[in-house]
Amino acid sequence: EDTYWNWFGRRGVQWMRARHRESGKHLFFMNYHGALSVNSGGKCGGWITAHSLLKVVKDEGQRGDTVIFVGDFNSNLASTLLQELRKYLLHVYSGLVFGGVDNVFSNVASKSIVSTQTLGRGGSDHDAI
Repeated sequence: EDTYWNWFGRRGVQWMRARHRESGKHLFFMNYHGALSVNSGGKCGGWITAHSLLKVVKDEGQRGDTVIFVGDFNSNLASTLLQELRKYLLHVYSGLVFGGVDNVFSNVASKSIVSTQTLGRGGSDHDAI
């Protein structure tokens, strides 16, 4: 939920779990639009927000799933939220807009990352990454 002085509402996370037909491997994909004010972690703060998000992965995903977690976190690498997430997930990439609030995390080994790229705005005020 946003801070009271910059309140636009409650924030949620969308997730899905998918299975690759040929390999049988599972993907847990999660998208988050973070609370305002930037770097605040919202009403609950960055630490609690990070652990609430990680709880969704734990509760809805399954052991062995590849996790991809993306979004406009409204937080950059200086925030408690992202610093806490980085303790549990690999920080794969940050966009450049608004100080790097758009981020990608995963549970894969860093050597598994083939490429990262900023694709431009494409009509948004954020970059596609």
